[in-house]
Amino acid sequence: MGFTPERATEQLRWERVMAAVPDTAMMREYHYAMTRAPHHAGTEENYRLALYLRDLWDGFGFETEMVRYDILVPWPVDLSLRLVHPEVIELSVTEPPIPEDPDSNVEGALPGMAAYVASGQAEGDVIYANYGRIGDYRLLDGMGVSLEGKIVLVRYGGTPGQMRGMKVREAANRGAAGVVISSDPEDDGYVRGDVYPEGRWRPWEGIQRGSFLDVPIYPGDPLTPFEPSIPGVARIPLEDAENVQKIPVQPISYGEALKILEHMGGDVVPTEWQGGLPLAYHLGPGPARIEMDVQYDYQERPVWNVFGKVVGSVEPEKFVLAGGHRDSWVLGARDPTSGAVSLLETARGVAAAVAEGFQPRRSIVFGSWGGEDFFLLGSTEWGEQFAEELQENMVVYINRESYTSGNWSAAGNHSLERFMIETSKDAPHPEAATLFDAWQGQQPGEALRLGALGSGSDYTVFLDHLGVPSLNVGYGSANGIYHSLYDTYYYYQRFGDPGYRYGVAQADMVGRMVMRLANAEILPFDFSGAARVIAGYVDELVMLDENGLLRNELRAIGAANATMRVAATETNGILATLLDGSAAALEQNRNAVDQVNALIMRAEREMIDERGLWRRPWYRNLVYAPGYYEGYAAKTLPGVREPMEDGAWDVARTQAGMLVEALERVTVALTEAGMVARAATMRVIS
Repeated sequence: MGFTPERATEQLRWERVMAAVPDTAMMREYHYAMTRAPHHAGTEENYRLALYLRDLWDGFGFETEMVRYDILVPWPVDLSLRLVHPEVIELSVTEPPIPEDPDSNVEGALPGMAAYVASGQAEGDVIYANYGRIGDYRLLDGMGVSLEGKIVLVRYGGTPGQMRGMKVREAANRGAAGVVISSDPEDDGYVRGDVYPEGRWRPWEGIQRGSFLDVPIYPGDPLTPFEPSIPGVARIPLEDAENVQKIPVQPISYGEALKILEHMGGDVVPTEWQGGLPLAYHLGPGPARIEMDVQYDYQERPVWNVFGKVVGSVEPEKFVLAGGHRDSWVLGARDPTSGAVSLLETARGVAAAVAEGFQPRRSIVFGSWGGEDFFLLGSTEWGEQFAEELQENMVVYINRESYTSGNWSAAGNHSLERFMIETSKDAPHPEAATLFDAWQGQQPGEALRLGALGSGSDYTVFLDHLGVPSLNVGYGSANGIYHSLYDTYYYYQRFGDPGYRYGVAQADMVGRMVMRLANAEILPFDFSGAARVIAGYVDELVMLDENGLLRNELRAIGAANATMRVAATETNGILATLLDGSAAALEQNRNAVDQVNALIMRAEREMIDERGLWRRPWYRNLVYAPGYYEGYAAKTLPGVREPMEDGAWDVARTQAGMLVEALERVTVALTEAGMVARAATMRVIS
């Protein structure tokens, strides 16, 4: 897809050179070196790892660059939590080392912290609010349960894709004095299987740290919304930062949560709210009463991004970027270092192909982001700083974070769905003939589909703010060491990907993706597939519009999308004809090919609107966004869907009009691409 027959043969030859390089021993070497000390955002160790990656990429023959941002990053000063009634119990906010795991006995580990919450003291009776989803809070509202002045106990997780910050925002909106949050054994502890170190699930003492930034408002530095954190850019006062939580929060283990739940009264919770601890959960309020004192040092701290670049031979200003973050809450052997070492082997493989003569048309860039765990700091600030250049020249962003052995998952812009499926047919798999075979085996009898992206990793600024098409791919399986002290090299060797077979396979697939996108004669996008998916989203909105209040607007969206699909299908056919010719003939029409590729790139950018989404103008993609109440999970056609769900019908009508205009702009770009390609085809024939 995207190549003439002779260039496709040549491309596969270069991919075989790349694929021969990824090596399990090298991955193990990188992995050990990058997990020797805690390296959260702003630390010297994180900077040392940035230099380590830069030096490796220098050795691969890449052009390298480091970019620094000074970003507001909170570090804990003092964290304490106490049950004060009906008895006094000091609750632990740290994790003990596990004797069997020498890596867990490490100096400098962060305690169970919650980034971007208010410093302060709070005391109150405890109310249990399940996962802290909007539906959970609305159920409490309907039951007449007031959160005013209370400490809310919630558990991590909850579907769909519930980010921890949304749990706190909605508690604060209801007057809560503070939030205590824990994992539950039903979700990632002993209910799922043996706990660490005997198994891969969270032990009684395990604490999930995390950022509580209100990401659906905006990610990145809270003090520079829409602007990069560079000298000369004014910072807003901390108290004016909309995405910083206004009440104190403290994460604890489920072992400590049990000590609270044992002292709670009130009604027994609804059946679906019952967790996995060995007692009946009660709503409260009280008699359990909590006293909390959390103090953070908010300072600007250095966050570094690192890049390694292979310069393109035809369009060097255009580039494909594959990246992932390197910062972690403690040692981060799984999250994120496993992904970083797999991507290093992709880069080494590409470097080997370049050394043997591979010259991609466009540049290939590998990136390592700083500050992702505090929530997308380095990538967001870089995206905001270079927004105009990225919108003009960045072809695709491929996000490669953590991985383990397990199922393959892929999500992103649906115009890249066919490209992903075709590429998987040439990629290996540890347990099957090809990745395609294994992927299809995960959902037998169903057509392969990309998932939709919301937020949760470094693709956010590119997809949701700039309109740059993005993919988030990799292998994975559930675990119980996420964001804990126990995410160690020792753990990974036993339960992550012993032998690194999946890491090598992943390095291969990502290498093929990068090389094809960088070298395709015509960019391999298929907007007819995107239109098919959007049509399904429109059908969902029609079902949501039970009273027909948005009937005309939804019909207009459907009609605009159908027109786009016709244009996309016609253009696909013309491009296929153009690619059926010789590479020499296509090269004689380079100006036309360049125009076609520019129009294909423009088509994705036309899905954004500078006015932004309702309640959160930083988010400008009208097809994909993280849910306002979810944070991670995608809300598709969000500008229309979310106002409909909240009964804001006038807002929904306005956003529907914006979406129609966007689809019409995409249609114009695709039609122009088809016209240019048709003219080039006629020249080839003549």
